[in-house]
This record gives sequence, structure tokens and C-alpha cells, in this order.
Amino acid sequence: MGKRRIYKTQSWIELIVVLVVIVIANVLSNIYYHRFDLTKEKRFTLSETSKNLSKNLKEKLYFKLYLQGEMSSIFKQLRNEVRDMAYEFREASGRKIEIELIDPLAGVVLSEKSKVLQSFSDKGIEPVPDMDEDEGDKTTFKYIIPGAELSYAGKSITASFYTVDVSKDKESSVSAAIDNIEYEIANALRQCVVDKEKKITLADGNNEMLDARVASFAEEVSKYYSFESLNLNVTDPNAGRPFLAEMEKHKDSADIILISSLQRRLNLSNLLIVQKPMQDYSPAELYLIDQFVMKGGKVLWLIDPVWIEIDSFQRQPTVMAMTRGLENINTSLFNYGVSINNDLLQDLVCNRIPIPVGKQVNMVNFPYFPLFTSNNQTHIITKGLGPIWAQFPATLKIKPKAEVTATPLLSSSPRSMTANAPATVELQTVFARGNNKDYLAKMDGGIKVSGVLLEGNFKSVFQNQKKFGGLKFLKEGQSKMIVIADGDIMRNPVSTRGGNFPTGYDRYSQITFANKKFLLNCIDYLIDDNGLIEIRGKELGLRLLDPTKIREEKTYWQLLNILAPIILIVLFGALNFWVRRRKYARIN
Repeated sequence: MGKRRIYKTQSWIELIVVLVVIVIANVLSNIYYHRFDLTKEKRFTLSETSKNLSKNLKEKLYFKLYLQGEMSSIFKQLRNEVRDMAYEFREASGRKIEIELIDPLAGVVLSEKSKVLQSFSDKGIEPVPDMDEDEGDKTTFKYIIPGAELSYAGKSITASFYTVDVSKDKESSVSAAIDNIEYEIANALRQCVVDKEKKITLADGNNEMLDARVASFAEEVSKYYSFESLNLNVTDPNAGRPFLAEMEKHKDSADIILISSLQRRLNLSNLLIVQKPMQDYSPAELYLIDQFVMKGGKVLWLIDPVWIEIDSFQRQPTVMAMTRGLENINTSLFNYGVSINNDLLQDLVCNRIPIPVGKQVNMVNFPYFPLFTSNNQTHIITKGLGPIWAQFPATLKIKPKAEVTATPLLSSSPRSMTANAPATVELQTVFARGNNKDYLAKMDGGIKVSGVLLEGNFKSVFQNQKKFGGLKFLKEGQSKMIVIADGDIMRNPVSTRGGNFPTGYDRYSQITFANKKFLLNCIDYLIDDNGLIEIRGKELGLRLLDPTKIREEKTYWQLLNILAPIILIVLFGALNFWVRRRKYARIN
């Protein structure tokens, strides 16, 4: 009997020890969070950029994830990935990030739901319709809010993790969204912790598009960078007004004072944006830009070489597309490694516009509004982006340079063609061509390029041309520039009732294309030293379940998951009972 009591006492001690170990392990796991990343692509390992941004938090940041509630299985995967990534950021921050999971539509009555959805749309998180077909023949339709709101130091920043991509199915779109989760969270953190150290200058003085038509993008850029406009047109009296006092003191050298003053102002910037000039630049203006590039300044060229506007068709059904005569600009670009053709690109992969036919208005494919997709793009600027909407873009021709690398960023589909300006564009002809087999057969011009990244060692345009005396001249320099043959890619529709729609928003299809993200990626790649754009280089493939197998084998797997644990517990209990019975039978 004494031995039996000893064994019973030992069993109780072992049980108590096991329970204590379990309790301690749970307490420690809540205090010290760590996951071992065994995935091939290091899915759960944050980049150094993300870690640094997290460490820069000075106080608590509150992260409200709205991707909660009932949803289809594929969006549950997106939600789980966002949640897990948010916890990784929390650990990197030293637990300064508080995470809250919220279903914003829980308890909302039907009459109020549209207001709630609109409020998130106004914040920059577009609600997404979700159809759940996982229940066999039953299909449910609902909206989800695929975004988060970050509150920090009096700021409120939103992050959106999914946008509808009309060129992809839902699975591919979710896969691309998962690839970008770390970038979106890191980008929101950047707005919280990074001061506006980098400066962007918008070229002015030649009727550039610097009005309400680009206000939406200007508002977005101001979240990350400071910017100003600078009149570079030395023949415009307004350009010299800030330096008038100095110029009047030294009238004999007023022109040199003006050029040097503008050069100093421009050199304070990291990036110059040339946004759809209506007239050509003078040699003096191009000299300023050239020397800015030679000293390492970056340039984003958004050039429309052909004059034609969609608004012109409201007054007449036929419009003549004419060249703008931007020969000086084109000469400079040719020297850097690319030339802009005076033509109009047409592509069968395109957006649609309403065209009146009799008493009806039909939505018709408009080849002059091509959609550039990232399907064949591997560069981190365009990787994972949805379609980018261009309006009457031209094409580019790359001129190989020994020390300059050219990377196409915006390319048409193979079903394209070009029309050299001057060219006639007639809406009724476009409508008639939609089903014309002969016309469609002609759309086989191959892939055309409308956007190019140039980076390397550039040679000055003015090496063998007239220089401005008294100014230091640089013959060459390392830099980057992006040339896009469409000035409207930054454009946003302007509401007649006040306010502006988002960049790349189409009022007719009510789709917001990826123009804003594309342009932000361009700017980040050119001047962002935080390395944020590098996060896009990570590939995190989505391992999807077979929906057909799910429907066919659903009952089998449900029973297996329910019964298998119960059977294993029963077997373990029976085995444990048999072993202990034999053990104590020997003692007796």
C-alpha cells in the first residue's frame, strides 16, 4: 500500500508540474511574442525599412483593422495576412502599436449602410463587394472594408489593402494585394513618423497643368513630401519678380542673375515634375533642367506631344489632333536616351466612353484610352499594380546610350496601332470600328512603349551648345528620370459641385485606376531614401484551395476534422487507462 501511495503522489506531482509549465508557457507567450519564419519566401520577415519605421515610433500608435466580419474564404486569407503582418510590426515597434479588429458594418441597419460605406470611401478606403459561394448553391452578397486606420500623435492615416482590378480575377487580385500588405502598412507608418525632408518642384511658366485637374494628386503627395511651383520661363516677367531687387542693382548682368537665382532655387529640390506643358521650353529653361540633372536632381516628365482633349468632343463629334511643337524638349530627351513620337497610341485593351447613338448612349471601347497593365512588368514601380489609365498617350522610342539604362514602364498590348499627328479622331467612326473585322485585324502593331525609366550617367545637352557665362557648368552626372508620353495620367475629374475626384477615377465606369499608386511609386523610386519601394520586390504567392474540391469534399473534411480529434482522444484515454491498470496491477 505504501508504494502505491508513493506512485499516486508522484503522479499528482507530475500532473501539477505539467500544469505549471503550461501556465508559465502561456504567460510568457503573451509577454514575448515570436514566430519562426519557415516560409520559402520569408513571408513573415519584415524588411529593414519596415523595422526602422516601427522603431521610430515615439508613442502609442493605434491600428484599427476594419477587414472583419463575415466574408468569403479568399478575403479571410487577406484578413489573416494583414492581421499577422500587423503583429509583426507591433513586435518590431517594441509593442508601441495597439491592434484592434473591427467589423464596421456590425449592427448597422440597411438604411444606414450606404452612409457608412461612403464615409470609408471618403477616407480613401474603397468598400469592395464580396460574393461568398462557399456554401454550395447558396450565394451571399455583402460589402467588406479592406483597410485600416492608424492614429498617431494627433494624425489619422488610412491604409487600403485591396482595390478592384478589372484586368484580373479575384484570386489574382487578392494575391497581388497580399504581396503589397507590408508596403501599405509601412507607407502608412511613414506618414506618421517621417518629416517632409524631401522637396518636389513643379515646373511652371508654360501653361503647365497645375490647376484643379491635378489637385487630388497634389494633396496625396503633400502627405509625404513638401513641394512648390517654380516659374522657369525666363521670358515671363513673373519668373524674375522674386529676384527683382537684385536684378535692378546689376542691370548689366540681370539675365545671369535671373538664371543663377532660378538655378539655386531649383537645386534646393530633389525632384522636378514637368507636368503637361502647353508650349515648348526655351534653351534657357532646358539649361536649368539639364544642369539640375547633372548635379543629381531627378525629373519626372509628363509630356503630351499631341494636342487633343476628350472635352472637345462635347462641342463637336470630330476633332483634329495637332502636334504641340515641343521640339526643344524632345531634343533634350533625345540626348538623354528617349524621344517622343508625335502620334496617338491606340490599343484594344482600353477603357470605355459613352457615345450617343440615336436616342441611346452606348458604352464603347475607346482605343485612344489604353489601359496599361503590369502583367508583363517586373520592375518594382509597376509590379502588382492594377491597370493604369492613359488618355490620348503618344509612344516613345528608346535611344540606347552607353552609360544609361532604359527600362520600359508603360507598354501596350500587342493589339495596338498608332496614328501620326495631325490626325482626325471621330467618335462615330470609333463606334463603327468596334465590330469592324478589317479594322480589328489592323490592330497588330505589337507592343508600344509610352513610359520609360532612364538611370545612369547622363551627358549634358549643352556640351557643344551655348552656355551661360558666369555659371558653373557640369558636363555629366549620375541621375534618374522617368519620361511618360501622357500628361493626363496625373489628372483627376473635377466635380461641378465643388471638390475633386481621385486621381485616375473614371466617372462613367466609376472605377479608380492605379494611376495614383503608379505615380507615387515613380516618385518614391526616384527620391525616397527610406527604401520603401524595395518592399514591393518581395513575392508572396497565394496558395489557394481548389474551390471545386471544397464543394465536392466538404462533408468529408468536416467529419474528419470533427471526428478525428474525438477518436484520438478516446484512443489515448483507453491506452492510458490500460497502461496504468497494468502498471498498478503489478504493484499489487
